[in-house]
Amino acid sequence: MISKYYQFSITLLLIALICLSAIPKNQNIDSTISGIDISHFQGDEIDYLNKKGSQLDFVICKATEGLTYTDPDFKSNWSMIKERGFVRGAYHFYHCADDPILQANYYLSVIGNLSSTDFPPIVDFEENSIDAGCNKSNLQKNLLQFLSILEQKTGRKPILYTDTNIGNAEIKDPAFANYKLWIADYNPGVSAAVPSVWKTTSWTIWQKTQSYSLDNYTNDFDVFNGDSETFAKVILGN
Repeated sequence: MISKYYQFSITLLLIALICLSAIPKNQNIDSTISGIDISHFQGDEIDYLNKKGSQLDFVICKATEGLTYTDPDFKSNWSMIKERGFVRGAYHFYHCADDPILQANYYLSVIGNLSSTDFPPIVDFEENSIDAGCNKSNLQKNLLQFLSILEQKTGRKPILYTDTNIGNAEIKDPAFANYKLWIADYNPGVSAAVPSVWKTTSWTIWQKTQSYSLDNYTNDFDVFNGDSETFAKVILGN
């Protein structure tokens, strides 16, 4: 007869194995790179963040939307993220009814020059990006033009944020696979589901949850698909 102590030990071992199997593939267990993304909805949360006392590595903030909107907290968030010692990123919320060239120029005029320690340009394309006046026949062409302008003017390949449903429905051109994917997928699995275009390249950043709690604020929580060395090479280009 197996002793209760032996049974208990076997149970603990099985639990440990299950936990290890839940770690996403291609992710370094000892040096997971993680961060949050914020906008004015989080208020002055960045004032309470400090890299020295935080396990987070990066903070991405909303910069612009469409042709004329700038997040009211962008300027303060952008400077404070750097002051606090985090790698910083700034994203543009894309509207397909607006001219892609004008959107790109507006976004770049607001964020200014990106340093080698910043994320490359980031574009948010989701369900609300598809406006009532959107010409869907030109949607992919215009979005690719927008991304191309950002790359030409900054010398860095932009990152594209989307979710699997919108990605599969609207982003079908293989050319999009040339851009790193930031995927929103809130499933509890071991890795994120990605749109078909990125099946061979997979995700670079995974927005795992919308309910990460930090200093009484609720945040989106993101992880990078790799260790710190890969992060420096892929994201920062160092």
